[in-house]
Amino acid sequence: MQAISVAERVADERCEPSPGSAGSLVGYQVRLDSARNEKTKLLFCTTGILLRKLAGDKILSGVTHIIVDEVHERSLLGDFLLIVLKNLIEMQSAHGNPKLKVILMSATVDSDLFSRYFGHCPVIAAEGRTHPVTTYFLEDIYESINYCLASDSAASLRNEASTKAMQQSGSVNNRRGKKNLVLSAWGDDSLLSEDYINPYYVATSYQSYSEQTQQNLKRLNEDVIDYDLLEDLVYHVDETCGEGAILIFLPGVSEIYMLLDRLAASYRFGGPSSDWLLPLHSSIASTDQKKVFLRPPDNIRKIIIATNIAETSITIDDVVYVIDCGKHKENRYNPQKKLSSMVEDWISKANAKQRRGRAGRVKPGICFSLYTRYRFEKLMRPYQVPEMLRMPLVELCLQIKLLNLGHVKLFLSKVGAIEGNEELTPLGHHLAKLPVDVLIGKMLLYGGIFGCLSPILSISAFLSYKSPFVYPKDERQNVERAKLALLSDNPEGSIDSNDSDRQSDHLLMMVTYRKWERILREKGVNAAQQFCNSYFLSSSVMHMIRDMRIQFGTLLADIGFINLPADHQVKGKKKENLDGWFSDNSKPFNFYSNHSAVVKAILCAGLYPNVAATEQGIAGAALGRVKLTNISESKSYPVWYDGRREVHIHPSSINSSLKAFQHSFLVFLEKVETNKVFLRDTTIISPFCILLFGGSINIQHQTGLVMIDQWLKLTAPAQTAVLFKELRSALHSLLKDLIRKPENATIVNNEVVRSIVDLLLEEDKPSK
Repeated sequence: MQAISVAERVADERCEPSPGSAGSLVGYQVRLDSARNEKTKLLFCTTGILLRKLAGDKILSGVTHIIVDEVHERSLLGDFLLIVLKNLIEMQSAHGNPKLKVILMSATVDSDLFSRYFGHCPVIAAEGRTHPVTTYFLEDIYESINYCLASDSAASLRNEASTKAMQQSGSVNNRRGKKNLVLSAWGDDSLLSEDYINPYYVATSYQSYSEQTQQNLKRLNEDVIDYDLLEDLVYHVDETCGEGAILIFLPGVSEIYMLLDRLAASYRFGGPSSDWLLPLHSSIASTDQKKVFLRPPDNIRKIIIATNIAETSITIDDVVYVIDCGKHKENRYNPQKKLSSMVEDWISKANAKQRRGRAGRVKPGICFSLYTRYRFEKLMRPYQVPEMLRMPLVELCLQIKLLNLGHVKLFLSKVGAIEGNEELTPLGHHLAKLPVDVLIGKMLLYGGIFGCLSPILSISAFLSYKSPFVYPKDERQNVERAKLALLSDNPEGSIDSNDSDRQSDHLLMMVTYRKWERILREKGVNAAQQFCNSYFLSSSVMHMIRDMRIQFGTLLADIGFINLPADHQVKGKKKENLDGWFSDNSKPFNFYSNHSAVVKAILCAGLYPNVAATEQGIAGAALGRVKLTNISESKSYPVWYDGRREVHIHPSSINSSLKAFQHSFLVFLEKVETNKVFLRDTTIISPFCILLFGGSINIQHQTGLVMIDQWLKLTAPAQTAVLFKELRSALHSLLKDLIRKPENATIVNNEVVRSIVDLLLEEDKPSK
């Protein structure tokens, strides 16, 4: 979004037409949009786009200058890009031809660190053009609005102490517990011991403040966001400060909507004013994001509640007041546990300064920091922990191999993309060329090869973006019923259907898109919107999925897997026509799109090793179709394992409430840890899927067991297991041929592919 808005602004200031049009030297290229032509001289693009260009042109022919903005963010791809650019500069200098100039920019960067990395390159300090911003820390805010932190507030340690005391002394259902509850309600000081005083409270720092402010700080639980304070502060700004929008930083989407609901329910910001309570986060469609740039009518205050997307990615001209909660959410990956977790943490000083700077764009502004000066000066990190130290590095390793940047000994063997000598496998070669998550890339490639591309395009788009289902308050059961209705009602016969097809979040995604797209094409926008309303779907998400399907299909065309229709780039050609072309079941790449068994096998091929099994799947599941029964009779629900520990299906999954499953195995998109280890987006898969597309096979001839990756067990005759092993080897050879001749990618009539498909369809036939 930043690349587009900056490109448009630069074109305007150069008195040129819009970016990419005739007569303009300015262009942009982002994930789902591009505006450039052969005359483009100044291209604004994302880091990922530049890395794709490097993969195809390692010396960046025709590029003279690269400007990398916001380098202080230390993003995974951002840091990787700097490594690549440094190598390129050194290579050019060694050959006496240093033509490329790289400029790094940031308002809060540790310039010495980056200068040393680039051989003590010069540092230029440019005077900023922002207006001064006055900062008020938490203690100042308490004073100015005369705030009293209630003892029963979630942000009060007194409340936490009361809860612990009740747990220790007895429940509220006995006399002792009732006394505790009464004492808590009356604010009994005996329940607040020294153990529950804010450990970061420094008495000497607040001697000049009122007794009330000191008591607030003493009992404050800094790990909890005080929504009462947020509300009061927004009212205070609206009542006492001049015109200008308010930008509020909160850590995540749920926090944003909690505050939005509270403000919308108030007298001051209800009614027409509620139209100017605007959420802003990465999951919002770009058309909705653009609303934050509009100016409200007179006497209405625009309030934007955002994640850190508003920290650097965009600039909203009329923001004068910033309220910063001081928190953000970041992904952290534990390679030992193979777990990703979304963690809420304090921002760094650099982040805080960036947020503060949002208030000084058009005139002097004010930043209200909902953390103490002591925390800012003494406890916050100077800079954010680099993303490279807290994220999986699989995609990064693929890029290293593709760009010939060195040796990588870890990460890639599990996805079958690297061989013992660290040469890219045929699969790895193609994955490295696709600028998508590795698991999504595998699905796309196999979807094209096995003739079920359209379903995989839909599933990949949903997994890369977000679920289309919305959950209004108190409507969760209705949403779950709507999901089942979408899977059950299949009048168009768009996919062969049996009981196990209802045990897949991914097939639900596919069916949902097919039905929506058909209604949109045949009956128009209003009917499609009505369909969304009936099934609790977000219309904007569905339109975004269509755009992403087209993008993913085009990416496959870029690497030679698909030949797009000759007129697909004709001016005025509607994008929905191209999406319809990707959905055409008469095309070779869609021959098996109506067979759920094939689609689920490709899901296994893409998502493996993200697999879980029941006790039977660990002990030795039998091949073939089984009767739908409880896998685990001893428990009300089957217990799932990931090879290391017990795991649980996430409540948002269609499989979360089931007690009986068709097979003992499932694949999932990701594993997240909160109070439990949860699996998101699950599909039940058959033993054949595991044998064909799982990990390494170890055949135990005497016992009749087949071991997959040393923990998944199947009961099968040795002859059958050897057959599957040979099929795998033949498929590997097939992929190797596709490197030389990618135009033969859709090879549904190939004997190997046909044999694999026949096996899957035979296994999926209902038992007699």
